[in-house]
Amino acid sequence: MLIKIVWPEDLGLLSTFFIANNVDRITCSFTPFTLSIETARWIACEPHKDKFYLGLIENKPVGFSMLRGWDEGFSIPSFGIFIDYRKHGLGLGKEMLDLTIEAAKNLACEKVRLSVYTSNPSACKLYLSKGFKEIERSPVMHNGVPDQKIIMIKDLT
Repeated sequence: MLIKIVWPEDLGLLSTFFIANNVDRITCSFTPFTLSIETARWIACEPHKDKFYLGLIENKPVGFSMLRGWDEGFSIPSFGIFIDYRKHGLGLGKEMLDLTIEAAKNLACEKVRLSVYTSNPSACKLYLSKGFKEIERSPVMHNGVPDQKIIMIKDLT
């Protein structure tokens, strides 16, 4: 897999990818923003300190990740990811996570944080296996049912 920063010329690719993955299997756990053409345009065409990435195989998107929070003034970026719902179970999430963490190190990030729900046990397991440590857990209503939101941090130094 190749990971690349999203640029304005990626608008069509990102829009198509977002629309194809605007399904419950993705949106039930990926909640930072709506997967829409408007969001794709904002990501691809507006200036950002935040970083947005596409994971590509044979020039076709299979994943999306981000390091964000800098636009809002935070010093520790928040990691987010989703893999094309048609490609789940192939290890692409692990690979995309590794590539995005490497990008964070190249940006001189000392730490990366993330939020994950306990209702997503495969993601929780992956993050723990990659060295993320739980720092906070709180009860929330998620998708209309009680859940827990876990905040994790990974030290990159």
